[in-house]
Amino acid sequence: MDIIDLYPGKDAYQDGRYRGGRPSGSTMRAEPVRKKRYAEPIGYSSRNAEPIRRKAGVDRTSEPVGRRPRTVEPIEVGRRRMEEPVRRRRVQRPATEDWDVEIIGQDWIEEPYGNSRAKVRKKAKKRRGYLHRTIAVCTMAFSLMIAYMAVDLVYDYTRDDEKRKPVPEVNSIVVEDVKEGGIAPPAISEDFLNVNDFSRPGTTLPQVNSIFVHYTANPGTSAAQNRSYFANLAETQERSASAHFIIGYEGEIIQCMPLNEQAYAVMTRNEDSISIECCYLDKDGQFTQETYDSLVHLLAWLQQEYHLGNDDILRHYDCGGKKCPVYYVDHEEAWEKLLADVEIYKTEHT
Repeated sequence: MDIIDLYPGKDAYQDGRYRGGRPSGSTMRAEPVRKKRYAEPIGYSSRNAEPIRRKAGVDRTSEPVGRRPRTVEPIEVGRRRMEEPVRRRRVQRPATEDWDVEIIGQDWIEEPYGNSRAKVRKKAKKRRGYLHRTIAVCTMAFSLMIAYMAVDLVYDYTRDDEKRKPVPEVNSIVVEDVKEGGIAPPAISEDFLNVNDFSRPGTTLPQVNSIFVHYTANPGTSAAQNRSYFANLAETQERSASAHFIIGYEGEIIQCMPLNEQAYAVMTRNEDSISIECCYLDKDGQFTQETYDSLVHLLAWLQQEYHLGNDDILRHYDCGGKKCPVYYVDHEEAWEKLLADVEIYKTEHT
């Protein structure tokens, strides 16, 4: 069997057309050979395809036709040299050829290994991971929120029944037996708050060692309006505040809770004191004469009931430094006059 060179070379082409003839000794009709164009990667240097003639009868079973070792061409990337893997594509030859020809550089085409699909798969996997983690965090947060709401709901329904039981409001005048030779109580309207955690906790008041005088800090508001404010704290829950008595600027007295329960008035003395809130009209905080007279009468009566002296009548300012009642903090002489008037009232009515 003859080894025939099928590669015509560059001289066989003129003006882009094939000018060569058919191989000598072949009975096949010569056909034009068309060039194939291949895209070469960056850093790839093409090789001139040259035919290799081999002698007939040589055993080539140990050497595959057209197969060469896999090579890696270096590619310059910045200051580093990286090696990019390449993949090869086999060029199929007609099975009807009756001669044995090996052409170097034509049967294997070296192309850069396409890693774009691998990058896309990697990015998609990373996005799925982010999505799964986000869903897990959101699910955990939602579960914690549901658990918190459930615990809060159970707590609301399992609190002490006595605290949740509403106390009927009674509008009546306190009438008590007047001790012989004692001070009669003033006209007091009982309008107790409902038991709640923000204005009437329902905690027992074990003893009374002091009486605190406050001012409402809302000029022009009545005793009923300030009592409603204390009641609404159970709904708004903005703060904790209350008092045993509220004296209006017309002299009316409203009792907000029994005298054997604690009020939220003086933070460090709620457990052993009674508090009185006073309404006013002037911006300087001075009490009206009606408020002043009712306050003197109420203080004298409470002193008698709990066996207290003038030293036990205090301003909110005297425990904590808060300017309350503001007029009687700024005018010390007015406070001294109030205490003196209480002493005179007790002398005149006993």
